[in-house]
Amino acid sequence: MFQFNFDVDDIDERVAAVFSPARPGSFECANNEANPSSSEEPWKEISTEHLLSTLPHTFSFSPLSIPLTSKRSIVLSRRDLFDARFQLIARDECSPLKGGRSDIEFLDAPSDLVPGVYEGGLKTWECSLDLVECLDSIHGADLASSLANKRVVELGCGTAIPSLYLLHSVFSGEPSPQNDVHIHLQDYNELVLRLVTLPNIILAWCKSPRMRTYTTSVDPQGQTDEDDECEPLPPADATEPGELPITPALTAAFLESLSQYGVHLKFFAGSWGTFDVSAVGGPYQVVLTSETIYRPDSLSSLVDLLQRASAISPVLADKSTASALAERTSQLSLTGEDQGLRRLAAEPYLCLVAAKLVYFGVGGGVTEFVQAVEGGKGKGSVRTIWEKAQGVKRSIMQVTWNTI
Repeated sequence: MFQFNFDVDDIDERVAAVFSPARPGSFECANNEANPSSSEEPWKEISTEHLLSTLPHTFSFSPLSIPLTSKRSIVLSRRDLFDARFQLIARDECSPLKGGRSDIEFLDAPSDLVPGVYEGGLKTWECSLDLVECLDSIHGADLASSLANKRVVELGCGTAIPSLYLLHSVFSGEPSPQNDVHIHLQDYNELVLRLVTLPNIILAWCKSPRMRTYTTSVDPQGQTDEDDECEPLPPADATEPGELPITPALTAAFLESLSQYGVHLKFFAGSWGTFDVSAVGGPYQVVLTSETIYRPDSLSSLVDLLQRASAISPVLADKSTASALAERTSQLSLTGEDQGLRRLAAEPYLCLVAAKLVYFGVGGGVTEFVQAVEGGKGKGSVRTIWEKAQGVKRSIMQVTWNTI
């Protein structure tokens, strides 16, 4: 069985008891599902309004502190995994997935991966944190302004930590509809989008000035528990563990804030091979993915989508121009502290892949990914722009494409 070890979730003991240990840097995968189904799950869009309608009345969350290269840290909040599990049990929402297994089985099973059925998106994996640190090294305090008029997609988003970081930066500034930033989140499983992706995005919004405005409007005169039918208030500090009450007023304020900040969210479920980039508005200036290169037989569809999703201009499609871009990238230092990474902020598109060097027990890793991009037809070039050698070796790669 394959298992991503090194997830950073703090799992409740009642849930953790069903997980078995595995060797460092490995996946755990149900043995009877070793090969993915030959039929790919068709992609589909799930509206924000629909996902909001599936939220429970309240959910619990915990903080996640991410050290940054700039010697500071950022604290994001994530929904607790055990809370997502209890939502399924309480609502009896355990719908069957492909293969006849129910949603709840994948929260309780001793596997992090069932290829072609469940791809591990309910947990937070360490390379997604690496991607946050790398983005901070590239953009620094200018991140929010650099996202204006950009299209961003996170493929295999899961708990969406990199996207949460982007949204945190946008929501921490002044509202402006002129931001016009499109952030699209894709995961194989709609279940993941419902249980963790959207709840985490709402938690990112909870740090915004607009959330404080909402809190003041709900409780303008400091009402007490003795007041009748008092609107439940969100916690004052979302960086501390707590519970977030989901009310019609809160979801309405969330949607209003998206409009005020010029943020356009879209959510997609299904396979990479069927994802239609042209149907969702076209390519993106920022393409992000982490912990998605673990399975060799899925690399072809991932690489194809990364290329289709990247906003390669006609000029950059010229091989000589693309080669020059790759050469500039190759000259960057491999440490996040080097100011050379800041040069990437000015590139016409940014395609970043965060991964472990090797995924034991599955066969995938950086070598196989590079071969999938550069071998054969030579679709593009891969350069390591950021790495960590402590413990399990991890890196972040920038991909530059030769042709569309």
